[in-house]
Amino acid sequence: MSDIFEGTDSITLLVQADDVTDPATMKWMDGFGSYLYESRGQVYGTTSIINLIKAANGGVLPSDKTQIRQIIDSLPPSMVSRYLDGHDTAIIDLSLGQAISVLGEESIDRLIKEIDKDIAWYPPPPGVSARETGDLVVMTTVIGALTTGRTEMTLMGLVLVFIVLLFIYRGDVIKALLPVLPMVAVIGWMGGLKYTPLTATLGSLILGIGSEYAILMMEMFYEELGKCSDAMEAMRITARRIGSALMAAGLTTVFGFGALIASLFMITNNFGLVAVLAVIFALLTTFTVFVVLMLRMELRRETFTAIKRRITNTRRITD
Repeated sequence: MSDIFEGTDSITLLVQADDVTDPATMKWMDGFGSYLYESRGQVYGTTSIINLIKAANGGVLPSDKTQIRQIIDSLPPSMVSRYLDGHDTAIIDLSLGQAISVLGEESIDRLIKEIDKDIAWYPPPPGVSARETGDLVVMTTVIGALTTGRTEMTLMGLVLVFIVLLFIYRGDVIKALLPVLPMVAVIGWMGGLKYTPLTATLGSLILGIGSEYAILMMEMFYEELGKCSDAMEAMRITARRIGSALMAAGLTTVFGFGALIASLFMITNNFGLVAVLAVIFALLTTFTVFVVLMLRMELRRETFTAIKRRITNTRRITD
């Protein structure tokens, strides 16, 4: 049906006044609807009580309030109730065709903001208000509210994890940084994916799951390093002892979230797909980027220790 009739997505313009049947208000609704149709390529048509009045009056909008009221009263109530609620509220239905699939959520949000500008440029008469409403407006508002501040939330999570690890490891900057840095890469990779209300806070999920894998491997590495004092050998033993366990734990999480991909509900399906990719990226990072980073930073521990000692001595001299 959508392919045949070019879709049914729409934005509803809610018009409110003491009396929307006033000729000046009616004239504005008629003119503004025509303006949107002519100036906005995304708007395929406008429908309101004006269309019904014109159809019943030979295509002409009356300039007399009494005549307008008489025409409205003569129309079937089932038709009038779709576009008029009493005499103080009316709607203009803006047809957008297949807006969600063609335009996308971001373009719809931009269109709504452009319509706001159009209302400011083509203002209604004094005492009359007009604002957008409908499913598309609610959807973009909710998604915007959920996704706004996503970067700030992720950065805050990274900082909090670093602070907690710094406290647990008693000021060891290397151990506190190691689980956090690889997750920055994973979050960056995931940034190119489409976000929905369920996946908007996925950065925190990635940070929690990925840091856990990294911390487990790091603890085993330092335990083995204390026994053999050789970083490369300690890493080989760590990979052999804990690698399969981490892989098994990660894959169970992958297949657990993977079941959501079978859902026919788009948001749940999208969340399952993004969560699976996030866990896979976290596992790959743990066994690749994290391993190299851990070896590099441990081999340079003496440099970090010297810098830390120099800073401490400088503070003492200053005091």
